Amino acid sequence: MNKDPAKDFGPIADDYVFFMNHATEALHDAQAHCRCLAPVLPAAGAVRWLDFGCSEGNFTTRLLELLDWPPQQLRLSLIEPVDARRREAVVQLARFTTEPIPAAAGLPEEPLDEYDVVLSNHVFYYVPELLGTLRRLTAALSAQGVLRAAIAGRDNVLIQIWATGFGLIGRDIPYYTAEDVQAALADLGVPFEQESVPYRIAFPDTEENRLRIIRFLLANHLTEIPLPPLLVLFDPYASGGAIEIETASDHFTVRGS
Repeated sequence: MNKDPAKDFGPIADDYVFFMNHATEALHDAQAHCRCLAPVLPAAGAVRWLDFGCSEGNFTTRLLELLDWPPQQLRLSLIEPVDARRREAVVQLARFTTEPIPAAAGLPEEPLDEYDVVLSNHVFYYVPELLGTLRRLTAALSAQGVLRAAIAGRDNVLIQIWATGFGLIGRDIPYYTAEDVQAALADLGVPFEQESVPYRIAFPDTEENRLRIIRFLLANHLTEIPLPPLLVLFDPYASGGAIEIETASDHFTVRGS
């Protein structure tokens, strides 16, 4: 199942912001995670939370604001490979806990501590080795713990742009998708729940805006791929001078035992 999923978000930072500003994905993801995680908070005692791939902490901030847990009950740990983003996340998330926030670039070689919440929001596309990562994260769940992972599958409109783009140069998608997570959890013999969480993407229909989404998706690979077949992929969603896409991501839940 190993792929070549490395992706540098630095050169496409503005395009990523454009996507986030014109999609309801983050809001709907946070609401779905909140519904699942709210019961994890005990009447007393701490919740140990591992955020796997936290970026600069924007999404986790949104989620923790929805949960509104007492800071004295939350123990945050962060994994984020990009140094600047990891440092920013520590600062941004500090108000949600009364304890120092351990933060690392990757999972340690030694066995993980035990966690009550493991969150991975749209991160598994890009991990170096999905099966091993899921093995370690699911094994780290406490008896009452919950792993929540969001990742889009091949029925997602944006993933279909991946498939078309890479297909134009004779390649399969080099990133993992929800189908790979499903297969990995099945290989591990880990029981899981799966749900579809819908969201909407809407933006003014200009060629530059279409290109923004294409650059966000294909990043450094775009120099190899012809643009015209990609630009027309938005035509079915064009209406009244806007692009309006209704699609969905998959959310996986694994519970400790």
